[in-house]
Formats: sequence, C-alpha cells, structure tokens
Amino acid sequence: MPAPFWEPLVPGVSPAVSAWIRGLEEVALHLEKWAFDLSEEAFWWRPKEGANPIGGLVRHITGSSLRLGAYALGLPLPEWAKRGREWELQGEAEPKEAVVARFREAWEGLLAGLKGVKEEALAEEVAVGHLGVRAPRAHVLHHLVEHAQHHAGQVIYARKLL
Repeated sequence: MPAPFWEPLVPGVSPAVSAWIRGLEEVALHLEKWAFDLSEEAFWWRPKEGANPIGGLVRHITGSSLRLGAYALGLPLPEWAKRGREWELQGEAEPKEAVVARFREAWEGLLAGLKGVKEEALAEEVAVGHLGVRAPRAHVLHHLVEHAQHHAGQVIYARKLL
C-alpha cells in the first residue's frame, strides 16, 4: 500500500486539510505496523526506567490529538482524555485492546471532523488549552498532525529497540 502522501487530494476539502488527513492516515498506518501487533508485555515495555512505553505513546497520541481536535474542531472530549499527558505517558498500564480501540475511535472522529473544515474557517482563531490562548485553527490542526507524527516516530524507534 502506498504512503498516504502519494494519494490524490481528498475530495471536497482544501489542499491543506487534505494534507492533514493524509498525515493522520500515515500515523494510523505506522501504529498498525509497529505497535498494535505487540504482546501486552511488549506494548507496555520501557527501554529504561522513566522512559515512555509504546502503549503510553499510543495513549498520548490519542489523548493529545483529541484535545487539539476539541479546540480546533469542537469535537467532544472523553473523560479519560482529560487526565492529560502525565497519565497517558507514565500512568498505569491498561489492556492494550482498550488503548487500540480508543485510538481507532478517535482517529475516525478526527478524520470525519477534518472533512468538515472549510477553507474560510482555517484563519479563525480558537481558544487552546486551559489558559484559552488563541491561535489560528490552521496552526492548531497542523500541530495536531505534526505532534502525532513525532510520537509515531518514537513508537517506531521503541519497537526497533524492543
């Protein structure tokens, strides 16, 4: 299967939104290949004390993407995603299948939300974070994708170390 960036533009959305959709599709492909087939023990393995396990990285990719999606797209934020970064990365292990299921559900919602973004809405400022700092919607969406890809790269590296 070719990388998503080789695919044609997503119909009905601006080229920028299409690029972000393709970027999130690539994150999903990487996680399917490098994380979701791991055993429970390997999913929560830490390369050293204090390092993030693959499961924590997947949980963080999901939670942070949902938080950014809530700011930029008005998507609902599940209670577990309000627990934040520390719990996602360093919190207790939970069943891998629960983490994977949450990721898949979140990605479906994010991709659907992105498909509804109109070109003229990209320049609008949205409130971000608990302080409500305002930023252009386009910047928040771009950060959502680059942040998810950054951590997907960490998953790949951790898997190679494993």
